[in-house]
Amino acid sequence: MTSPRYSTAHLLIAACIGAALSYGVLVAVVDDTAQREQIVALENKIQSLAQAQQPALPLADESANPALDIEQIRKDLSTRFIGDPRTFGEKIRDFVAENAYKQTIAIACKVVADLAENPDTLTNQELDQLYHNQTNKELKRVLAQVLSLRGDNSLMEKLVAEAQTSLTSINPAERRKVLVELAKTHYAGAANAIAPLVQDSDISVQLDALLALRATGNESHIRYLENLVNHSDQSVSWLATDAMNHLQNLSAKARTRLSSADIAAELPLLGNL
Repeated sequence: MTSPRYSTAHLLIAACIGAALSYGVLVAVVDDTAQREQIVALENKIQSLAQAQQPALPLADESANPALDIEQIRKDLSTRFIGDPRTFGEKIRDFVAENAYKQTIAIACKVVADLAENPDTLTNQELDQLYHNQTNKELKRVLAQVLSLRGDNSLMEKLVAEAQTSLTSINPAERRKVLVELAKTHYAGAANAIAPLVQDSDISVQLDALLALRATGNESHIRYLENLVNHSDQSVSWLATDAMNHLQNLSAKARTRLSSADIAAELPLLGNL
């Protein structure tokens, strides 16, 4: 029987818990000293791999790529001008279609998030139209999250359904990629799709599924973790226990409707994207 192999990609995902993916801070919950030492060693290895994987940043050609006035663009997209008959949804649609800036999607996501609680300005119908006219997964997720915040989970359910085909891919890397994307939703409906993969035959997929379930589930999903807390693989046992401790504090209604904080936590970063 071969030992499970942990990819660099998986270790980096684990190291980023609580940061870009907002998976939260992992705390060792075992008391055994030897186990703690092994966990510390794993964390040190993760940190070393993260540093080794940092790419060298090319020098920017400022003359070819002048700095964008991001705040002004956001203000323009959020303001109705005399002589411009377009709705806010149409302005966002045109901005994404007509601009190839690295920051384009991040700006659009931020504008949509800023208008989340203003359905009279950016209507639910426009959110739906934008979703179905987009291919960028980050923007589609934010559109679906905003609609969920307003009490309509139809786009969230569609987003999860669109991802489920890839969750059954024979390629473990593809399954892991989709797990990371679903984790960003912070939506309990995504947890229902993620849950079966905590039993995946590929250990890296299994670990990523545990992270994703922690980020999306609630107490109703604890049953998927109970038989993993004593798993023979220490990393599986550790993450399963941590996820259970986290989810037991969330009622069965938690994460069934997104909040502003959920949306803000996963917005693409403005600036050097």
